[in-house]
Amino acid sequence: MHRAIRLLTLMVIGSCLAGCSLAPIYNIKVNGYTEPGTPRAIKPGGSIFVMTNKEAKNPLLETEVKDKITKLLLSHGYPHTTFEEADYYLFFGYGMGEPRSVVVVPDYYGSIGWGMGCGWGGPGFCVTVPPWGAYASDTTIYDRWLLINVVDGPAYRTQKLSRPVWVGEARSVGASSDLRTVLNYLLVADFKEFGKNTGKAIDIDLKEHDPAIFSLTH
Repeated sequence: MHRAIRLLTLMVIGSCLAGCSLAPIYNIKVNGYTEPGTPRAIKPGGSIFVMTNKEAKNPLLETEVKDKITKLLLSHGYPHTTFEEADYYLFFGYGMGEPRSVVVVPDYYGSIGWGMGCGWGGPGFCVTVPPWGAYASDTTIYDRWLLINVVDGPAYRTQKLSRPVWVGEARSVGASSDLRTVLNYLLVADFKEFGKNTGKAIDIDLKEHDPAIFSLTH
């Protein structure tokens, strides 16, 4: 009977650890736009200068996002250059909506309470196991978004015409209000479709320990 108790205890602990070790997954919706008839408008290897918003409320965050975009551009084969020589200029914006409360009903989760179950040990042998169920709960969520706008370089440089070449939208809804962290996922997701006309919103799921996120932040 002691052996059965040990076996069942290990199974219960293993189930709890498996449930607790699940890494958060960020679901990002990405939409990429180009001019009609130009499914991929940015020429391969084109040089891109990243612009910043001088009116940004947090200039340090603005610089941080610019550096991450530059890093992603390099990893996709688009070299950074000077303002005077750029083939394209990249503008970006980001933000977060007001918090809103929703009722969430998960498929399942382990509750804190304990229940009684009998078996495997013969008459009189009972163990406590964590019950599984679905209970509705109020959760505060936020809309998080990132917009990237790539414009033709010569037209902007000589005539100040912002002629869009590619526009990429990345949006996510979740419980985290840490925009600085969520932006990493929005950036990586947007660049998975960089320069493409997606034709519709593309769902991209990124785990907390995704290698692309790690390389962006280290």
